[in-house]
Amino acid sequence: MSFTLIEQATPRLHRSELAVPGSAPGMFEKAAQSKADQIFLDLEDAVAPDDKEQARKNIIQGLNDIDWGKKVMTLRINGLDTQYCYRDVVDVLENCPRLDIVLIPKVG
Repeated sequence: MSFTLIEQATPRLHRSELAVPGSAPGMFEKAAQSKADQIFLDLEDAVAPDDKEQARKNIIQGLNDIDWGKKVMTLRINGLDTQYCYRDVVDVLENCPRLDIVLIPKVG
């Protein structure tokens, strides 16, 4: 029998969370410099339908270009029953190794 030993991740604090709309890239740098332990970049409710595609591009650029330090980075995608969900998942996950959590809204 063989097995792979996986090194345990270093625990990070999760005392506070800051939500930032993907359509407001000017807020990304401020969020990165905040004292929040977790930043949640939102593609769902905080973004108007006409702004979804640009918000997705903003998030990809922000996750790759900004130094987020040790913050836990979360992406809230659009609902699984929407036309936006697939592109949210594929585009961001293919382009952003810095993402820690994908938050799926309205499940259940």
